[in-house]
Amino acid sequence: MKLVVPYIGELQDPDARMLLLAEFLGIPCETLALPKVSEHASYLEEALPDQSSCFVLNSQVMKAWVGPNGIPADLVSFLLSRFPHLLVHGLRVAAFDTEMVAALSRGKLRSVDAIGDERSDYSIAPDSKLVCEAFSGLSFGPVDPANDHVFSTSGGDPAVQHLISIGGRPFMAAVRLERAEILFVASEDVADLNAEVGNAPLSEYFSRLLPHAMALRYVAGDECWRASKAHASIIIDDPLLRKSYGFLNFESLLHLAQQHKFHAVIAFIPHNFKRNSPRITRMFQKNASHLSICFHGNDHTEGEFASTDLTLLDTLVRVAEDRMGQQEQMNGLPCDRVMVFPQGGFSTEAMKVLKSHNFYAAVNTVPHPAEQPVRLKVSELAQPAVLRYGGFPLFVRKPIRQTQNHDIAFNLFFGRPILIVEHHEVFQLPQSLVEIAARINSMAPEVHWSNLATVVCGSTLSRTSPDGVHHVRPYACTVRISNDSGSIRHYSIDWGDSFDDVSIEQVLMDGQPYSEFEIDDGGLRLSAELGPGSSRTFSLVHRNIHVTVSNLGFRWNAQAFLRRRLSEVRDNYLCKNQHLLTAAKAFQRRFLKV
Repeated sequence: MKLVVPYIGELQDPDARMLLLAEFLGIPCETLALPKVSEHASYLEEALPDQSSCFVLNSQVMKAWVGPNGIPADLVSFLLSRFPHLLVHGLRVAAFDTEMVAALSRGKLRSVDAIGDERSDYSIAPDSKLVCEAFSGLSFGPVDPANDHVFSTSGGDPAVQHLISIGGRPFMAAVRLERAEILFVASEDVADLNAEVGNAPLSEYFSRLLPHAMALRYVAGDECWRASKAHASIIIDDPLLRKSYGFLNFESLLHLAQQHKFHAVIAFIPHNFKRNSPRITRMFQKNASHLSICFHGNDHTEGEFASTDLTLLDTLVRVAEDRMGQQEQMNGLPCDRVMVFPQGGFSTEAMKVLKSHNFYAAVNTVPHPAEQPVRLKVSELAQPAVLRYGGFPLFVRKPIRQTQNHDIAFNLFFGRPILIVEHHEVFQLPQSLVEIAARINSMAPEVHWSNLATVVCGSTLSRTSPDGVHHVRPYACTVRISNDSGSIRHYSIDWGDSFDDVSIEQVLMDGQPYSEFEIDDGGLRLSAELGPGSSRTFSLVHRNIHVTVSNLGFRWNAQAFLRRRLSEVRDNYLCKNQHLLTAAKAFQRRFLKV
């Protein structure tokens, strides 16, 4: 399927942004200049021999081409009989727009109307999953009166599907007529993928992004980028692996995870590698489908990974690796090569060092380096991980209180894993864990709960090109490809330009050197052929050019020892007495920075 976007003179801004969105989703596009002609249908018939395209109609472009008196009947008949899909957008409350919508829908949509200033919500139809995917059945808001409009309808027509409504009237509708299915979006504008939105609520840009993305993905099918699988984990920061830590009891955690079908990851501080309970580590080993650990800094001192000192950072990572390697030798419990930063502080230099040590990814609540607040772009939020920091993937997590159903749907739609973060205090009211797991499992029954290594390496996008090649876009440096079909499949694995750097030492397939790859301005790509039912793991290996030192020094280690023990006193005892906890926090801010 190809998207055809017509224009006169130059592209209208909404159409230019529509093209950018389509290309972002992996959909082939072409533009079509519309000259002044008297026979509009004849011109399109000659200019567009490909009848499988989706034709985009912007009311402003159509008005400039056919004149203000309305779209000719023969042009309407041609469009409805020639193209399998039409996408109508850029609509305003104007006479031409109303006439065009009515003509293209054969009167089933009668007008384009303002929604007024009321604080209405978006209501996505429960039976709209084929188009609206994970958003089907949700309601949230408020709407955007400056951008959003609604259609009036003839009512009760089975040929009209109300996909998204505002105040009970359709904002996005699908109409089936003759050969064509027409998708109408009553939005004046399309979101700019390069616009910075940061932590702005989804409702602020939902109507300018998601309906258009939904429509494009629906008409393109498997030819556009989609999440290969939905992933989720609940991450609990800091605890030692003992029977209890603060309000957390590990046996109770395992029972909850088994009963309510979720996976809990302990962000483990390597400093504590010798201090775990053998009974609890055995419990983790025996229940790897529900419990796992990952790196949580090294000593968990404030700002340790916010440093820009490459030698210090390299030493921190090496010491952390040595510690977790010793732990695995002692008790057989592996630690996922995923870093969760202490207190959320990291630097771009830290990301580069983690890449040089071949970590899979970093996970963080704060999506930008310490002391460098940046607002992420729409395009960075609409993909599994952020890649702007040294080309190393940063996966974003949120606490339960900030995770609404529409946030879960957004992650599922764009392939972002659902990563929840909490601390031991959540176990004062563990029902909140049960409720978030239930919401995720309800919205995504197929979700794969797993350890962070599986989450980040499995959070890929995929699409199938018309020639039958299966394209995969990984975000971690390691990816496992499985051919679940009954025939041979050809794969093209594209890491993108974030991995186009001199630090790549070699490419491996199942641990062995692999040569079927190329690096150019578009990034690193490799090709592979997999037989029916087979799997292969591909990895990028980076060279480490950073300097390290033998140890962090007696003073650092002594301070880290004191900070860790005081933190445990706080979590195990003081947190259960509010007056003592307040006093301890004041002491901490004054003297320690734990």
